[in-house]
Amino acid sequence: MRRTTVWLVVGLGWTATIAPAGEPTVERWVQRAWENHPSGVAAKAGPESERVQVAGTRAWMPPSAEFDYQSDGLVSTKFVQMIPWPGKTGSMEAVQKAKVEMARSDSGQQWRILSLSVREAAWMEWMTRTKARLLREQEVVVRSLIEAAQRNQAQGMATASDVWLLRSRAEQVAGLADQAEAEARSARAMREGWTGIVSDSLAPSTPIPPTWDDSSLLREAERRPDVSSMRRESQMREAMGAASAASLKPDIMAGGMVMMMANGMPGWGVMAGLTLPFVPWASGMADGQAKGSRAQARIANSKADAMVRMARSEVSDHSDRARGAWAAWKRLDSLVLPGLDQALSQTRSRYGQGREMLSMVLSMEEMVRMTRMDAVMRRGEYELERARLSSAAGLEPDALEAKQ
Repeated sequence: MRRTTVWLVVGLGWTATIAPAGEPTVERWVQRAWENHPSGVAAKAGPESERVQVAGTRAWMPPSAEFDYQSDGLVSTKFVQMIPWPGKTGSMEAVQKAKVEMARSDSGQQWRILSLSVREAAWMEWMTRTKARLLREQEVVVRSLIEAAQRNQAQGMATASDVWLLRSRAEQVAGLADQAEAEARSARAMREGWTGIVSDSLAPSTPIPPTWDDSSLLREAERRPDVSSMRRESQMREAMGAASAASLKPDIMAGGMVMMMANGMPGWGVMAGLTLPFVPWASGMADGQAKGSRAQARIANSKADAMVRMARSEVSDHSDRARGAWAAWKRLDSLVLPGLDQALSQTRSRYGQGREMLSMVLSMEEMVRMTRMDAVMRRGEYELERARLSSAAGLEPDALEAKQ
């Protein structure tokens, strides 16, 4: 029975769809990295750091107060407040809200990068660890053949050179296994660096076949977080242009004053005024900033269009690679390896009976080992390309099969 899971990334600006569950261990590693890795922690904090600044855009400039004492005995206190023209604070609020949405998209992009990095590290660890295990198994087999060769030698059915050849092959395979185990430790260290989990290991279940629809994934790629971030940047630049244009509107100055005359009589006064940012010798800066922001908005949109093309190309590339790896793995796993295993078993049996040459046994052993390792690599390649495909489309891997 297949479970279903719902992946929801809060505050990232995008949500993966409901789909069949995949590898629970890998999914848990990804979630652990998002919760604890510094890049994940920083990505989650980004939208909130921008959101709390929205209220500040509606604030007015602080008022000013002035106390004045003159030698003739005049004492006065003045209070002045600048009041922004209606709509000015709203334009700045629009800029900050666009920054919030951009930060959410950036956070989603960080999730996409971190998720893919963990998945790649996990499958690389599995491939190198499985490679090392297969080599160790072959070492055991070769060492067991040494015993058979010694028995055959005692019966006159083998020579001393057979024993020496097998011992050399056992040492050679042991050296390859040592190297593979070192690679596995390196891959494990990379995965642990992302997840902080040191005890678990990946034991993959039956792989999910490639049943996704490329046309649906191509459409999903247009909504990828990095594309969305560029679109949001364009909106932010447009809002900045509107805010710069709004700065050409005057601000209102209102103030009041109380005083004590030199003769001891009280007095008061009020004042009002306008700033004049639209005069020709002062408007150039705001006007230039508005035009520059709108030009930058067009640039950001063009970059987003270019990123869409790249994303679609990545989807097509990784989809083809994944399907190719799947076909190669199925062929090796279902057709090639069963026949080779049977032939190897018969060859070993005949050698034990003195009816087969050692060179044939070793040749078959090597062929089966290389084929089995090739199958492991093809399976790992399929999972890697599947993860890269889902990342290129801006989805979780388990959402691929929903795109049919």
